[in-house]
Amino acid sequence: MKTLLKSLLLLLLASTGVSAAQDPEVRREALELMERASAASLPAKLPNLERVDTFRVLDAGSGPREGTFTRVVVQGTGRREEASFGDYHLAEVSTGGNLATMKSHKVAPAEVETVIGITPIRLMRFDGEDVIHRIVTKAVGGKNARCVEFDTIKGQKIENNEFCFDPANNTLILEKTGDDLIENTGFFSFAGGFFPSKITYSFAGIRKLEISQTMTELTDATENVLVAPPGAMTLHFCKTWRRPIGVSMPQPKAGKGGRDYDVVVRGLIESDGQIHDAVVQEAELADLGAEALQLIKQWRFSPLICEGQPGELEASFVLHFHGR
Repeated sequence: MKTLLKSLLLLLLASTGVSAAQDPEVRREALELMERASAASLPAKLPNLERVDTFRVLDAGSGPREGTFTRVVVQGTGRREEASFGDYHLAEVSTGGNLATMKSHKVAPAEVETVIGITPIRLMRFDGEDVIHRIVTKAVGGKNARCVEFDTIKGQKIENNEFCFDPANNTLILEKTGDDLIENTGFFSFAGGFFPSKITYSFAGIRKLEISQTMTELTDATENVLVAPPGAMTLHFCKTWRRPIGVSMPQPKAGKGGRDYDVVVRGLIESDGQIHDAVVQEAELADLGAEALQLIKQWRFSPLICEGQPGELEASFVLHFHGR
């Protein structure tokens, strides 16, 4: 039986630290707005459910492409996930400490990972890197919203960001972080929480994704829901493990005084310590994405150790291009 540690890149920031340059009352209100949004979209208890995300990728080169992602959850027992986009297909069932998986490619396309990352709704929190400037009331999606304008300081890079909240139901309706923009509309109620029926994702001012989302209670949670896909590989989650440890991770060469850019790459750290099947998850400049893929081939790790044996781990890597 092959072993695997399933890893998720969680975009959840801890609420610690306060910059001395901020108005404490403004920061207090910003924190409260975010906490209310979390309470509005994080029900205390969820029933067995089925969530369906139908998405449309807007690509100026190839034209629009359609895809789907579904998640069925039987509370306390397991879940089933399926995805289809182009020639990529995934079917996974997680139950009883095991994962039965069947997929056409080892690493999912960036578009599928983005859909998974921002659905059913992406909620974040302010931390010590965030400098909150002001909170204003402005029109967003045809309604008045309370919008927090803030900067996030990451080393020498400063992001100009904004979160907007609907005061009627406390939901997060707009989230701008760096070049990423997520807009949530058409909220519906499920299990006492509010979730968007429409999500749009833009990058650097260009709309990339349109998602339609439904969530329904699963009344027929029979054993068939969690039956392993035909021909699936059965993996088990590690009970004792050690994460991969970097041995050699060469960084991009510095430029000659231009901007700073980050490129996010995903791939598998396999038992040989190398990164395989790498794809660009996010790149502000396309040529830097290609350079990052070439550079990541040189990275070396001592691999994941799962219950005493080398294994593989899917992970995300950030390469920082300075002065490009």
